[in-house]
Amino acid sequence: MKEYKKLEKNALKYMYVVNGIAIAIYAVVFLGVAADLWFGWIFPGIPHRQIAAVVVLALYVALAVTKILSPKILYHWYRYAIDDEEINIRSGVFVKKTEIVPIERVQKIEMSRGPVERRYGLASVSVVTAGGDVDVQYLPAAEAEEIAVSLKRKVSRIAQGEEVRA
Repeated sequence: MKEYKKLEKNALKYMYVVNGIAIAIYAVVFLGVAADLWFGWIFPGIPHRQIAAVVVLALYVALAVTKILSPKILYHWYRYAIDDEEINIRSGVFVKKTEIVPIERVQKIEMSRGPVERRYGLASVSVVTAGGDVDVQYLPAAEAEEIAVSLKRKVSRIAQGEEVRA
């Protein structure tokens, strides 16, 4: 049985901040469209403008509520396990997803930290294979660095034909 790791509390804070930024950007777009529909500034000939504006506002509210609730759910369900054989990530808010990448398929490993991630001491490790990419997200920066170095060593040993050990 794999031992899956849970995320730290900073990951939840990060998710709320990122979703808050998205809600603000969506507000500008959705409220702008709704205002135009309501008052008919750009497209005055649209029938039932006020009804369309209310529908746009309802869609924005639904999106905002989803963005507010999803970090807690994602935080609860996101798990990852990395061992000598594979990288295993379980995630998903509404659709549960499991990503498994065999270590011997790894071609490239990258660690990244955006400005908001740096603020919360987090980082992501991206693993590239011939079949696609997988990201281990919301990691403490030191742990992400350790994972990236460890994976690089394992991939190097496999490339040299050595037995992989922890």
